[in-house]
Amino acid sequence: MKCSAKIKSHQEALDEEHDVLIFNHPPTDYPIFKKARAKLKIYYVLALYERSLLKGLNPRVYLPWNKNMLFIKKSLRSSYLKLSNSTWMYHWLKENMNINSELLIGGINAEIFHPVQVEKNPSEIRILCSGDPRERKGTETVLEAVEIAKRGEPRIILDTYYGKGISQEDMAETYSSADIFVDGQWYAGWNNPVAEAMACEVPVVCTDSRGVEDFAFHERTALLVSPKDPEAMASAILRLIRDAKLGETLRGNAFEHIRQFDWDKSAKRFEDIINSELSEKRDLSLKIGIAVHNPGKALNKVSAMLKEGLQKKGGFDKYRKYGAYHWHDYYQTPSSSGLYKTHVDYITDNFKKESKGSLLDAGCGDGLISHLLAQIGFEVKGIDVDAEAIRLARQKSSLADFEMRDILEVNEQFDYLVASEVIEHLTNLDDFLQKISKLFRKEELITTPNKDYYKKPDPYHVKEYSIFEFESLLGKYFQAFQIQRTEYHLYAWIKKN
Repeated sequence: MKCSAKIKSHQEALDEEHDVLIFNHPPTDYPIFKKARAKLKIYYVLALYERSLLKGLNPRVYLPWNKNMLFIKKSLRSSYLKLSNSTWMYHWLKENMNINSELLIGGINAEIFHPVQVEKNPSEIRILCSGDPRERKGTETVLEAVEIAKRGEPRIILDTYYGKGISQEDMAETYSSADIFVDGQWYAGWNNPVAEAMACEVPVVCTDSRGVEDFAFHERTALLVSPKDPEAMASAILRLIRDAKLGETLRGNAFEHIRQFDWDKSAKRFEDIINSELSEKRDLSLKIGIAVHNPGKALNKVSAMLKEGLQKKGGFDKYRKYGAYHWHDYYQTPSSSGLYKTHVDYITDNFKKESKGSLLDAGCGDGLISHLLAQIGFEVKGIDVDAEAIRLARQKSSLADFEMRDILEVNEQFDYLVASEVIEHLTNLDDFLQKISKLFRKEELITTPNKDYYKKPDPYHVKEYSIFEFESLLGKYFQAFQIQRTEYHLYAWIKKN
């Protein structure tokens, strides 16, 4: 691919001062970047390696990995800004190393990767893999799997593209010529080949390495198998060949899902992160200068910040900070741009169609939805564990019964149950879902924001969900449900079994 950036040597980079320096390969880059001068240094984390994946490998592979890990650890422990190129990495760094990275997820260039009409030979079943010879790419597993699959389906032909000099403009045709794309990587940050195949509307069999977690969901957008298991991979290939309906479902779902991952959005997010970080550094320099000249004022500011930090550490502080903000968003935001109003109206409009009865609003917050549902005729009880939220709810509405109460303490049943924008905040999610599955007689509604991969994750959210993650989660606790998706929200309507 043509690179229009200026190319300079490492030494030239050391001799100059920069606004921003970014690196992604610690073994070669970290020692240089440590010495280099820049206002902002960024480590873009493209891969993390797990010891469990390296069991049984020969020393030729293991020793270089040890060296890589040393510099990866140094880079992660540095003061540099860290960017994660996949959601699993973002959460892993936070949970295992207490590192708050910025999520800068990968993407697809739809001008290059898109479905192409290719005339195919009906007597052949063409399997495509990258053919990358690096051991961790798992090509050996793919080759073994194809040989096994040929015993059951001799029409299989394997093709690869690695090292063949195929232009970027011709890659869409290369992918589209395949009946199935197969990938065997042991580990990855973000798996480009699988994402590209999905963008070309080719059904995929791939390993359940963490690098596909954002877009490969078993039996929904792909068939997933364990790394280094050629028998399982062969079985998945044969399953796709013999079940045409499954192949259509996978490629249709995958194509629809992968289109939200976009390089232009990724580039824009990168630009926003850099500008924000540089702006914060300028503000910090200004504050330090003010503090030097006015230490008393600075000390008061620090005390206020510490107090706010301690309050937030104690739990969910939105209602203490912002008051009854749901009421404000619903009644004072112009309807043409009121995303929250649209969300709430969707809920109330659907409940208007239901026969009235008792309703539990689990995690009612400041009581807006409880109030509106009571207004249309439901006997509503709203509960929340946040005392300030319940105080505000009682202050704003007398139509519903509000109580500060944990859902796990509720034992009575209701005709209906609503849990709107709750599950993304919970650390005890399993307990919550198990409990609410037993508390309704007719129907239940669970809503959550539709995950936006190019938006800074909400600091109050424990986890955000794509439609397939949401579906997989609910499938553990409910049998009969239907999910509806809008650009910004997911809605699960759950019927009693």
